[in-house]
Amino acid sequence: MLEMLPLLQKLENTELQTAIKEMKERGRYIFLERALSDKSFIELSKELGMEYKSVATVYYRTVKKIRKHMKETK
Repeated sequence: MLEMLPLLQKLENTELQTAIKEMKERGRYIFLERALSDKSFIELSKELGMEYKSVATVYYRTVKKIRKHMKETK
């Protein structure tokens, strides 16, 4: 999935690039679809065959991991 994201290659923030690359595939997909495609949790839950709450949980945990990674690398 990463090779299909030209935006990722253009990111100047290497810490953010690293954080995104280190995410698990499901978390990365949900995070990027929310951030780049503005998909709702409902849309993602239907697409992935997951419950709404599960998608939201994965998203917020992923955001938390990114924030933690960004703080640790400063």
